[in-house]
Amino acid sequence: MRSFRSRPASRVLSAALAVLLTGLVAGATPAPAEARTEAPPVPGGALPLRPGELVLPTADGACSVVVFAPHEERYNRLAAYWRSATWTGACRFGLAHGEGAVAAVDGSWRTDTAMLYGTEIDPAEITKFDGGQDGAASWTSITGKLNFFSGPAFNDLKAARYIIRLERKPARDLELGDLVSDWYGSDYLERHTFDEDGREEIMSVSAFSIDTYCGLGFPEEFKPFEKEMKKACKKTGEKLVLLRREGAAADLWPDRPITWLKSCPVSKARKVSDCGPLVRSALSKEAAQLEAFLTDGDAAARSAAEQEIIARYAPLEDAYAESLLVKAED
Repeated sequence: MRSFRSRPASRVLSAALAVLLTGLVAGATPAPAEARTEAPPVPGGALPLRPGELVLPTADGACSVVVFAPHEERYNRLAAYWRSATWTGACRFGLAHGEGAVAAVDGSWRTDTAMLYGTEIDPAEITKFDGGQDGAASWTSITGKLNFFSGPAFNDLKAARYIIRLERKPARDLELGDLVSDWYGSDYLERHTFDEDGREEIMSVSAFSIDTYCGLGFPEEFKPFEKEMKKACKKTGEKLVLLRREGAAADLWPDRPITWLKSCPVSKARKVSDCGPLVRSALSKEAAQLEAFLTDGDAAARSAAEQEIIARYAPLEDAYAESLLVKAED
């Protein structure tokens, strides 16, 4: 299997943003990162929103964003987030647009990102491996996460997102079979989807040390998997289990029930737990899709989703250009 090396976020967004900022918005110069442009009026007074899309103002009201909230649970969560966050960058038709940053009002955090007409385009492959002069690999990551997308449009009930969090540099190019060997501390894998009612659901896979519970009894949530827990406690070395949780995004991680758990085998020679072979079993039907992402990336689906937004706003760009032309002739 070909190993997949990630690309910087700037490469992921370059094609779409180049079209937007040089073609559809011809003649308009993007504002500097630290400046905001005045939002022009919308011709016809309506934005081309998809079902489930809503417009939320940022904390300072200087610009707005488009969020996908087909269920009130997700809307309440996103509304609370944007009430505490601002957009540093340009606006187009009143919407955050182009490259910029989302920052907390209290200054506690800041995330560089990019927007297409108010929709945040998650960086797809933000982790990169650079060979130094001595041939050693260096690890660079904006947020320590890899984000993969699949679906017909970013804001669609059929869209799915995988998130892999890595706290430290991987030992090698990421592959499904040895993914967990690179996990440390709070690392995890998540898959975000929507049910038919529009509720956001999360499937997560993570490795967990149960050493604290060995000999002391297991919490109630582990009772259905007591046999596997006892198996792990008998091993010499790290007493790890690989578990899968599923539930609503509105629920806290511990409140999402464990739906699958296995004791990780231990290498007798190295006395180190190896959860890697269990990953495919934990992922079940999702394994093939994630493996394709790690091997080939998600460029095709992501590009199509970006083009869907561009095509949707093209008539608005044309109408606005025509209105400017009429005013210039007057």
